[in-house]
Amino acid sequence: MNGRILLSMKTHNLVDRLQPDWVCTDCGRQWGLWWDGREYVGPATHCATFHIGKCGVCGEKKSVTEARDYGYLKEGWHEPLVE
Repeated sequence: MNGRILLSMKTHNLVDRLQPDWVCTDCGRQWGLWWDGREYVGPATHCATFHIGKCGVCGEKKSVTEARDYGYLKEGWHEPLVE
């Protein structure tokens, strides 16, 4: 490599940039494209890494992972729910 140091850096595509950085399980199940109500409809084998952080949807501090681990979030995730 001729003495060059290569830096590994995570690149984000447009979809990633339009989603929150971290999503909790409750919000992921509510807004994730891989969830249909209470039923998981995503890939049969998928691995996600969680840590304690602030959810970018509900704002609570809890176990979170990336939005892509829920198949990304449906449109309207950032709008307050009207019941």
